[in-house]
Amino acid sequence: MSDSKKIILLEDDRSSSRLLATFLEKKGFDVIESREGRYAIELSIKERPDLLIADIMLPDMNGSEAVKQLMAMPGLRDLKVLFLTSLLGKVAKPGQETKLRVEGKEFPAMCKPIDPVALLAVVNRLTGGEN
Repeated sequence: MSDSKKIILLEDDRSSSRLLATFLEKKGFDVIESREGRYAIELSIKERPDLLIADIMLPDMNGSEAVKQLMAMPGLRDLKVLFLTSLLGKVAKPGQETKLRVEGKEFPAMCKPIDPVALLAVVNRLTGGEN
């Protein structure tokens, strides 16, 4: 699918990552999985994704730190990002969209566990897709 939207999925939990990737691939997205922030940064530089979906708690760095580093790169300043994290439990219901601020810029965020219908709506909005 040459016109499919490319997503880098930064999620350290292997089963969660595989589940999300499979769901998005079935909806027509090209998904590249990463378990570490530094690898997601390398992939983003190389692949120029339409969207980065990032967890916050990662083994090597905070997901917002990975986004901060990407925002410092000229070709990736405007990379669309969606944060998925259980850390939002006090400010959002599972599957509900809210915002996270990184370096003064607001990004959409969703609280885990994810509602697939809500996730797809946000991903489509961010990528301009209609999957």
